[in-house]
Amino acid sequence: MSNKFSIKHPGKVINHPFPHTRPDIKIEKSENKIVEVDCPELQWWFMVPRMGERYMWAEYDGETQQLDAVTEMIPTANAYVRDTECVEIQFNEWLAKEWPTSPDLMYVAIDHHHTRWIAVVNTIDGKRIYNTLGDEWFEDQWGGPCNRHIYDDGRYELQPDGSYKITHGEGLGAGTYEVTIGDNTFHCLRVIDPDIEAEHGGEMCEVYLNEDGRTVFFRRYDGRYLRGHDLVEKFPNNLQMIINDIVYVHSNCTGWYHDTLTLTSLGL
Repeated sequence: MSNKFSIKHPGKVINHPFPHTRPDIKIEKSENKIVEVDCPELQWWFMVPRMGERYMWAEYDGETQQLDAVTEMIPTANAYVRDTECVEIQFNEWLAKEWPTSPDLMYVAIDHHHTRWIAVVNTIDGKRIYNTLGDEWFEDQWGGPCNRHIYDDGRYELQPDGSYKITHGEGLGAGTYEVTIGDNTFHCLRVIDPDIEAEHGGEMCEVYLNEDGRTVFFRRYDGRYLRGHDLVEKFPNNLQMIINDIVYVHSNCTGWYHDTLTLTSLGL
């Protein structure tokens, strides 16, 4: 895919390689099992907090398969926040629909075992709001350290009816798959990352990581009643997953549902 596209954004142009229509995607189970991967990404923002690389992802409308959003995360500077060495991340973003935008800046740290949010900067009502690690509710909103070591220890036990039960396992891995996106095929560990203890099951991520621990394909799901209405009724034809009797529906906080591709998805 050598074609280059550009998206006009107020005050900027985002140049990117994503096609306007989502490439064909095929996902097939593989018997060549991946037991574990080292995922250096900030989960699930699809970037590694190191200088020198460009990170982008694209959101495709699940119904029309047309491009709905492109987000670029740019490491702009090494920094220290609360005596923690980290990397400053700047965002460029184009949205075809009205939905929550990304922060202005993030400060993210990485070590041999974890990535984690250190600070987030948003503009609210014209004022810049700084939230940092150690502030009340910071980890509730942004999450704690992301474990780089992601493994499959049989946590998700497939039931005869196609649902899953969570076993004694603790890994997020849920099988190995061959993921073909357009002309590119990737050998991937499938990751299921649910907020199972939250009311109505919270949100859930389904992620396909290649053997380098980079995201190839991503979907977000919501618990059936999470948004205050029945998502099965709203999206009767959407993908569903049942984990511990909680029904998750392919949808997200934008009010729609999307498939997410990264630069890695395009073989870049």
